[in-house]
Amino acid sequence: MFALQDKNTDRSDFETGGTIRQFVIEAPTLPADAEGQAVKELFESEPEAEGIVVFESSRPVGIIMRTEFYQKMGTLYGHSLYMKRPIRILMEPAIMSADAGDSISKVGIQAMSREESKLYDYIVVYENRNYVGVVSIRLFLVELSQRNEAQISVLKSQQKKLLSAHEKEIELRKNLEYQSAAVSNLLDHADQGFLWFGSDLIIKKEYSYKCTEIFDGNIGGECYTDLISEYFSRDKISVFKAAFDSFFKNNSPVTDNVYLMLLPSDCRIAEKNIHFEYRRIENDGVKAVMVIMNDITEKINLEKAMEDDRNRQRLLIKAFGYQAQIKQMLDEFHEMFSGGYKNFFSEGASFQKSLEELFRAVHTFKGDFAQYGFICASTQLHVFEEQLLSVINQPEGAWIQDVERIMDKIDAKRVLKDDLEIIYEVLGKAYFDQSEIIPVPKSKLDELEKRIRSGSDPLDKTAVIGLIETLRMKNVKVFLNQYQDYLQYLSGRVLKRMPVYIVEGDDIEIDGDRYGDFFKSLVHIFRNIMDHGLETEEERLKCGKPEKGLVECEIARLDDGWFSIRISDDGKGINLSGLRAKAIENHLYTAEELDQMTENEIADLVFADRLSTKNTSDTLSGRGVGMPAFREACLKLNGKIEIITKEKQGTAFVITLPCGIAQNEG
Repeated sequence: MFALQDKNTDRSDFETGGTIRQFVIEAPTLPADAEGQAVKELFESEPEAEGIVVFESSRPVGIIMRTEFYQKMGTLYGHSLYMKRPIRILMEPAIMSADAGDSISKVGIQAMSREESKLYDYIVVYENRNYVGVVSIRLFLVELSQRNEAQISVLKSQQKKLLSAHEKEIELRKNLEYQSAAVSNLLDHADQGFLWFGSDLIIKKEYSYKCTEIFDGNIGGECYTDLISEYFSRDKISVFKAAFDSFFKNNSPVTDNVYLMLLPSDCRIAEKNIHFEYRRIENDGVKAVMVIMNDITEKINLEKAMEDDRNRQRLLIKAFGYQAQIKQMLDEFHEMFSGGYKNFFSEGASFQKSLEELFRAVHTFKGDFAQYGFICASTQLHVFEEQLLSVINQPEGAWIQDVERIMDKIDAKRVLKDDLEIIYEVLGKAYFDQSEIIPVPKSKLDELEKRIRSGSDPLDKTAVIGLIETLRMKNVKVFLNQYQDYLQYLSGRVLKRMPVYIVEGDDIEIDGDRYGDFFKSLVHIFRNIMDHGLETEEERLKCGKPEKGLVECEIARLDDGWFSIRISDDGKGINLSGLRAKAIENHLYTAEELDQMTENEIADLVFADRLSTKNTSDTLSGRGVGMPAFREACLKLNGKIEIITKEKQGTAFVITLPCGIAQNEG
């Protein structure tokens, strides 16, 4: 520690420019290639250490102060970013250095001129160009303050004499009252709530007028946790009490700030969104907590308006680019909710299976709506799904009456109203009534014209129809590319970064009408990739993966008129143990039967009806009906599906389909 002089010794060394050698102390050191975990362990083993000096090639290259270290650890991704990485990314390389022979006054001026956040740093000290230790700026300034105690005493004595004059005393009191009123007036007009309290959590009488407005009354003398208990859950109030208890028992300003950062910060009060900030303050040498409140209702409304505007733009872009597909989707939706759902319940068929097929159809509609930007309709269908699910889960009985009651209650026009109004406002109410236009590349028209002109004999009816049918063919990549925007939408919903999306491979042309249902069903694959497959940024960094996930679609032409689509991600892989547990829970298989299955057979359980590894459902997934709907669409084309999954490496769905009439194209 410091080689400090006795309090009674002569203080002229400071006044005449003594050196800083007497303030030099030892500090713990670590090499620059050590990991962040080593810093944490050192600070825990040496609680008195304010910081660490980082060495590289026997020379100091930076410092890590306890305060900054724990602040970085307290950030959202701090632990995963720094614990397993070299500490050179943690250290402060711009260090203040001095020579042991430098004067106290010189170093003192440099230290006091630093930013407030740097007053807890070290000064690295050299002597004859060799490292000899450090000077703690905090302790250095404290010592200087103590050494000037006599000078401060003289100044106080002079001040006391000046204040002895009665006129000056009155003038000072008036100025003080004026300043106090000015501060109070400033707080009351700052449009922020300010209050503070000590260890008893009782709110002091000095609080801003905005607090009265927020809490609809005077709050002075109330217990803070009692005041906010109406607006936070019981669990969060427990967090408040525990954090405040630790805060007032703690003696470190650094950890004080950590406790305050843990406190819940947002709630609704009287239909307003209030954001809370907490600050450590001192009153007469005793620490307290200041609470700053801001009404962020307008900000949240603005963010919602911006989100609504983005959804509006997305809907219009989709409507403009996929007019035919959306029109078909709307027609099918209207047909189902105009009595068409009864076709699912054919005479002699199992009512349970028919009901589950209807449920899958509704779930697919929900996914289609989300894909094409019909967000309002998708949200309403999620609520409707809950009602159908309640029928599926109840014992057999008056099922058909319940289904009819639920289905007849749904007004298809009302479900679509908000989304369609956006389209009609911009594109006109007759937009979907216009004749469908099939865009044809000029190169394809030129090729068609060449084939017609090159023929020596007139084309018969069959040949003409065949040529016309080729104009309706679409590249498989066109269908897959439209999911780029859907992945962007999903990434915002599940709070994950938009993955890198790649569509590559052979150019396969297919009949869009024939394959339309299949490509719409791929919505369930991409939804599961974002919701189940890809990890969060923090999880990916912890696993040593890039922050952005990767989703690839590879198209390959196969022999004998078939082609394959391989849709893969580099996420966590299918939770096979979770699938096993759910299969047993749903009585699909026994544990003994599952033990006889291969991993591929267990992975295929994702296609089982109403089997999901999610414990709760939301508007994206969790029903366990999306993947069966995808399988059904694939089987209708006589297709095949293979699942390849590896834990922590990702999952691939390899789909093999017949090329149909387009197998000779390409």
